[in-house]
Amino acid sequence: MSNSDSEDIEVIEKVLAGDVEAFSAIIGKYQEKTFNYVYSQVKDYDEALDITQEIFIMTIEALRSFRRESKFSTWFYSIMVNYCKNYRKKNRRYTLVPINGSRGDEEYNLQLTDERENPEKEVVMNDSLRIVREEINKLPDDYRDILILRDIEGLSYNEVAEILNISLSNVKVRIHRGREFLKNRLLARGLI
Repeated sequence: MSNSDSEDIEVIEKVLAGDVEAFSAIIGKYQEKTFNYVYSQVKDYDEALDITQEIFIMTIEALRSFRRESKFSTWFYSIMVNYCKNYRKKNRRYTLVPINGSRGDEEYNLQLTDERENPEKEVVMNDSLRIVREEINKLPDDYRDILILRDIEGLSYNEVAEILNISLSNVKVRIHRGREFLKNRLLARGLI
């Protein structure tokens, strides 16, 4: 088990033992990647922030079902991907629960930072990157999701297979085809 995995397990054990505020360490660790993935799916900043909060609420409420058969990050990303997949299917705004909530008799108040309020971290996207993101977002869902998880989020092939619940060979085929689709789109736009 890597150091990162054992840190996640320590936090989970604290949360399950009643220290719900400890979950803020999980939020801090996974917030940026989660938000970036969600934003790539919904393309609306405020909606993505709301959905990111909802994913963390779902995660904290489902922690008891985490059986440690895989890494926490893989289990968490599965929740995130499935939530976004269901969101796209329904294609409507969810009624969202605020990040303040309760678990049993306990109240908790967990905060996600609004990156727009942090000018030091604000990133100005250049045209090329904007075009690449546009073209990734135009890919069919199967290819878009897999390229985001592998090439943008940096997950391993095995993690992607586990998250999407598909075979490793299917992951490799989809990544290859997705990259080819993307390459052809970028060629057509004169980017490569």
